[in-house]
Amino acid sequence: RQRLRRHPKPEPGSKAGAAHEMAVAFLGKPWAAISIQELFRHREMLFTLTPVAYVAYLPAYLIACLSTEDPFDTYGADLREYLLDTMVVAEGASQERTATTKARLAALTAAQRTVAVEVVEYLAERWNMPRAKEILDELGPDEG
Repeated sequence: RQRLRRHPKPEPGSKAGAAHEMAVAFLGKPWAAISIQELFRHREMLFTLTPVAYVAYLPAYLIACLSTEDPFDTYGADLREYLLDTMVVAEGASQERTATTKARLAALTAAQRTVAVEVVEYLAERWNMPRAKEILDELGPDEG
C-alpha cells in the first residue's frame, strides 16, 4: 500500500485511474477472495496487470468465466471476452501492449498454461467463440 500512496492518484475516469482502482481493490487479496462482481468491475483493466499480478489473478478470471451456463447472466460474457483479449496480441497493438501481453503469457507456468488452454478450449466449444479458437493456435502447449 505504501507504493500506491507515494504516487499521486490519477484522474478519475482515465485509464490510469481505472488501473489504479483495480490495483487498490486487488492489493493483498488472494484471488479466491475477489468476488465475481469485483472481477467484472475491473474487467477492462486486465491488460494493465503486470506479469506477476496476471499470474496471481488469472485463476479468479478463469473460474469466473466458467461460473455460469446461463447465456443471459450479468457477468459471464464480458468476463470471457476481456479475459480472451489478454491472451493474445491484438492486430495493430502498440509495441508496449505487445510486449506486456507476451510478458504476461510467458510468466505462466506450464501447469497454468495447461489450465488456461483447457478453459479456452471449453469457451470455444461451449460458447462458440471464434476468438477462443484463434487464441488456442497462439497459446497452445508450452514448447519450453
